[in-house]
Amino acid sequence: MLKIKKLIPIFFIIIILSNCGYTPRYALNKNVNFTIDLVEISGDREFNNFLKSKLIRYKDTKEINKKSYKLNLTTTFTKNIKSKDGAGLAKDYELSINVETLIKSEGMETKKLRFEEKFVMKKIDDALDERNYEKSIKENFSDIILERIIFYLFKL
Repeated sequence: MLKIKKLIPIFFIIIILSNCGYTPRYALNKNVNFTIDLVEISGDREFNNFLKSKLIRYKDTKEINKKSYKLNLTTTFTKNIKSKDGAGLAKDYELSINVETLIKSEGMETKKLRFEEKFVMKKIDDALDERNYEKSIKENFSDIILERIIFYLFKL
């Protein structure tokens, strides 16, 4: 019985000191070999603000040896009625975002990319809740589009 009492604290220390291998999503992006300069962005203001705030972490003016990319982004957000109920009121919406990207850099020709994401959203009775849900979807869209842009730049 005395040995078990001694093993319990050791067991808890081992559990506390070990981790499950979790690393934050953008922890590895500190060592990227490029910087991103957002030259121009136009389109949906709310989506653009989400995207700009996430692109800031890739703007590094301290390193001279890093490759520099200049981005021009044009975004288009649409919310269309996907289906209606018997009374003719909207039941489902289709939210879609289109992002046209121009990538410029020294020593390479200008690349034009187009990204598109879609999501079907059920109508919510409370207008404020529906607006907040739509806002969170836009933020998720910005995460997805940013990951696709960064992945493309890593391949270059």
